[in-house]
Amino acid sequence: MKKFNLGSKAKSTAQYLYKQSNKSWHSRIITLGWLAMCLFIPLWIYDIVLGTINGAASLLLVALAGFGFFQLWQKREQLSKFKASEEDKILGYVLIFTAIAAVPFCLTVEWRQKVAFYIFLSGVAVSTWGLGFFKRYPLPTFLIFMGFFPQPTLFGKIVWTTFTPEAGLERFMAVAGAAGLRLIGQTPNVQWDIISLPDGAVRVDWGCSGFDLATIAAVASLLLGIFWKQPMWKTSLFVLMGIAFSLISNVPRIMLMTLASVYWGPESFEFWHGFWGGQIFLSILFTVHYYAMLALLDWDPFKPDQVAT
Repeated sequence: MKKFNLGSKAKSTAQYLYKQSNKSWHSRIITLGWLAMCLFIPLWIYDIVLGTINGAASLLLVALAGFGFFQLWQKREQLSKFKASEEDKILGYVLIFTAIAAVPFCLTVEWRQKVAFYIFLSGVAVSTWGLGFFKRYPLPTFLIFMGFFPQPTLFGKIVWTTFTPEAGLERFMAVAGAAGLRLIGQTPNVQWDIISLPDGAVRVDWGCSGFDLATIAAVASLLLGIFWKQPMWKTSLFVLMGIAFSLISNVPRIMLMTLASVYWGPESFEFWHGFWGGQIFLSILFTVHYYAMLALLDWDPFKPDQVAT
């Protein structure tokens, strides 16, 4: 039996990477850029862990970007045939050095870090394969862009609140939660975004509006639609289903948290309002949504044999 030496394997891998990164000026410039971008990695890992614990879509976005990089890796033989023109190389190097120079000004602000990373990746693509890369491979480009998008939930909230009435979603969820409580024999009263019961009241804040849950479901639906190689119209349907299921499932969650706050005590409320309660609802949501998507995988209304006669 051949003995596996982890130390020698790591050493040979390091030597290979060093050789590849030092074989030309082009590879040296790109390596320098990667080393600069690595300064952001500990900050991003912290944000991913914290965001995942708080129920954000951080980990799914990483998977989205990873899938984009994986698609490019699968097409590496095709990519090796493309060569950037001298003009594209100059443009790419300008972008790379711009990103490197911006690093000291980005260490405390996440969106600046992501912008610098976008600039660096664009510089790598343009200097290696030319500007035509973005036209030839729009899907991996889109996935990587979405995967590293800074604070997508916050951006979505800004867009939502800009074009909707004040506390519109929170008020809607309060009304829907109160309607659900009436169905089980309760007597709630709704004022703006507050659900009142005879023994107490609960405010539906933005975090309980279902928007974050809908964001996670939309990202997961997009990822699965692409992974299953579904057409764009069906992937879009998956995304819309995920959003709809999220908002619908948020209603019983609001009902449960209202009852917990008013009748079951603060510990029960904190449980259902916190990480584990959120994960329980998230698991139920994704289970239902996953099987709904599976049921639609073979459905195609555009095929003649599936159109009603």
